Amino acid sequence: MKQVSRWQAMTDPVPLSSSQIDRQLESVLSDTEEAGLPLVREVLQEPRDRWYGQLVGHAYVSLTDTRDPETVLPAATGVELLRGYVRLRNRLFVTLSGKGTHSLTLEPAPALLAGDYLYTAAFTSLRSIPDVPSSDCFEVLTTVLETITDAFSRVYTSAESAGYDPATFLDETTGSLGKGAAVLGATLASVDDLHRRHFARFGRGLSTVRQVDRVLEVNPKEAMVDLPTVDESQLRIHAQRRQDDADRALDALSKATDVTGLRAFTESNENRANSGVNNETSN
Repeated sequence: MKQVSRWQAMTDPVPLSSSQIDRQLESVLSDTEEAGLPLVREVLQEPRDRWYGQLVGHAYVSLTDTRDPETVLPAATGVELLRGYVRLRNRLFVTLSGKGTHSLTLEPAPALLAGDYLYTAAFTSLRSIPDVPSSDCFEVLTTVLETITDAFSRVYTSAESAGYDPATFLDETTGSLGKGAAVLGATLASVDDLHRRHFARFGRGLSTVRQVDRVLEVNPKEAMVDLPTVDESQLRIHAQRRQDDADRALDALSKATDVTGLRAFTESNENRANSGVNNETSN
């Protein structure tokens, strides 16, 4: 793997800003007005950050000295669109099943149409990625989507829902999206399979910890998925395990590349959980 210099953390701490991703998303949203899909705009504007898109950027710049955001922006946008799809689909399942820790109501037909739009737009965004076979990125996003869909099915629609485990559900939903974001960044940098696995562990761990923090510390409505039941002690133990897993993955990656930016991103994740404050430069 290429050993690269630091990403000039003192002068340019954010490889891809929330505002850059927002501008890219706006080009997608401009088409929803004519299509009559206001729910798409609503669900994409709900998050107060572009954390998953920025994770793509942080993973990418840890492996390359390229500073052109256009290389990573389509993948970051695709991940944020899929984030919106996951939020919306979870809300629909909660509405239809009556399972959840708080009340969410959606009209099924508009929610299904909006979800299909977000799903399609996420994959369409990947087509504009330069210099990397789009099939590689499609495979990453497809795996993420399949894992999340299976998790929703088990928890909300199948006989297996009686054995629902909140920790596993978070791993397979929000954890999978974080895993996909980190692996997409690594894929854009053409990293080998071994290091892709380290990035997968890092992304899954950090994302799961973040969602546990939102459910227990910040505001459950800010979480990407709603948990039908919450076992606080179990989730805290699970979050610590996933934090340790992310730290170990970083330690492994540090032997081959500079992980200064990724460590800073990890610390901002922890600090945000403690303060409940969101700001663009760290998330």
